[in-house]
Amino acid sequence: MDDESGRWHVAYFSNAHNHHVLELRFSSMLPSHRRMSEADIEQMNDMRKWGIGVSRIRSFMASLTGGYHNVPYITRDMHNVNAKQRREGGLDAESCLRYLRECKANDPTLYYKEVVDEEGVLQHLFWCDGTSRIDYQVFGDVVAFDATYKKNVYLLPLLVFSGVNHHNQTVLFAAALVADEKEETYVWLFQ
Repeated sequence: MDDESGRWHVAYFSNAHNHHVLELRFSSMLPSHRRMSEADIEQMNDMRKWGIGVSRIRSFMASLTGGYHNVPYITRDMHNVNAKQRREGGLDAESCLRYLRECKANDPTLYYKEVVDEEGVLQHLFWCDGTSRIDYQVFGDVVAFDATYKKNVYLLPLLVFSGVNHHNQTVLFAAALVADEKEETYVWLFQ
């Protein structure tokens, strides 16, 4: 640093461990430059409501803009926006229960049960659709119970009841999310 001007200056430059500067056309892919516009986020949200996956949405955006190189974000950025919206919305439990109610309207044999605490916070959720109930009646002589820990955004155990059909394929009988691993939780679950 120059003491008189207070400015930095290059005293020595070695080109031995340098690399070429990124071409301008690729700069939009640098993490600091990747951004989804509000319009793109709204478009993505609308398409997600119709059940279209993120990869297909990005393909659609690329077709609108003339290619992937013109889309200033990657698929991971889209997943990150979705996750952020879920965290900020705080409505995942409500949305999940609304979804199960809608499914029950189309599948009267669907069964679900939830436990809500005094503050109205969802603690446990068990669900089983009609096809799974039939599969259990036919193939439920042996049931596997598996708990997957800390693999979802809420770090809740996901409990899966499954079996094997006559084609040696895994079939899902039921699933549950629980807030804790207390004995009374498992008693509730197995009843």
